[in-house]
Amino acid sequence: MAEKEDQLIKVLGILSESVRFKILSLIASRGEITAKDILSEFDFTQPTLSHHMSCLEQAGLVNVERKGRFAFYSVNKDTIDLVASAILSLKSSSKKALKEKHGSEPDTGEKKGGKKKKKKDKNKKKKKD
Repeated sequence: MAEKEDQLIKVLGILSESVRFKILSLIASRGEITAKDILSEFDFTQPTLSHHMSCLEQAGLVNVERKGRFAFYSVNKDTIDLVASAILSLKSSSKKALKEKHGSEPDTGEKKGGKKKKKKDKNKKKKKD
């Protein structure tokens, strides 16, 4: 468990840099992309891109496949799944903790059908004609 948690923290730290998140989003939107194509979307130098790509690769967020003199980058779905499930577990853990604390599901103001309950405004004055 501690190993996965350490990896998760490393990944979130890498993604906290907005440029890296944008690069990863670009790669995800294209499926597979070369460094040259990534560089054309940003206003920084090739060495700066190499640094960001190295960070993404070391964190396990991207896969690199070399074809000739080109490197093709794609998203590592296993790492994305790890991050997504960890984030979703926070949501379910929070609901479970609230249920244990209050003895039932917290009232979110929604009926079972998904519609919100209408609250009456007690401060609303009736119009006199």
